[in-house]
Amino acid sequence: MDLSTYRDMHLLNEVTQTPHATQRELSKRIGIALGLTNLMLRRLAKKGFIKVSGTKRSRINYLITPQGILEKSRLTYEFIQYSLQLYSRVRLFLREQLARVANEGHRRILLCGTSELAEIAFLTIHEMGLELVSVVDDPPDRQLFLGQPVRDLAGVAPGTYDWVIVASLRWEDGGAARLSELGVAPGRIITLPRSGFPKPLQGAPSEPPSQLLITSGV
Repeated sequence: MDLSTYRDMHLLNEVTQTPHATQRELSKRIGIALGLTNLMLRRLAKKGFIKVSGTKRSRINYLITPQGILEKSRLTYEFIQYSLQLYSRVRLFLREQLARVANEGHRRILLCGTSELAEIAFLTIHEMGLELVSVVDDPPDRQLFLGQPVRDLAGVAPGTYDWVIVASLRWEDGGAARLSELGVAPGRIITLPRSGFPKPLQGAPSEPPSQLLITSGV
């Protein structure tokens, strides 16, 4: 699913749930510029997916049409299929990398991040019988993640873990550079790029996933 298609699905969902929302409110919900939101609304209206009612700017309503409901359902199904495929790819990638780590005798894993990627990593760590030392972020944006306390990454001593899985959406390079600044050896970092997983529906994703990679100097 490309970025434009994802945004269409997101906007149709928002119009369905909040038909009285203004363009500015829709723009904030989707996480894109107001001008782009205006262009998208006009394009979807031209295709017959939404209907614009009202004359005054403050009283304009955006209503999804029967054709738009069908399109939203189609896009939602496509997104679910895409997400399942991506989940399988990420899980397979992590299983392969963690199997190599375990074969080298390393079992203590530090999980960095609290995104959807981190949820997959969390489950994979436990599935493979490895030790989750701690969940960290830089800085933490929540206190708990799947029942585990979230600590500040800078406060974790390097000697308490063997490898770090970076599963955060905060860094363009996947997080390897930031961890290196904190003294983590590059050869002990498994990274998942920022483009490897779609953002939550609070905002738009950067790019559709193209590849997954591991940063390792071993």
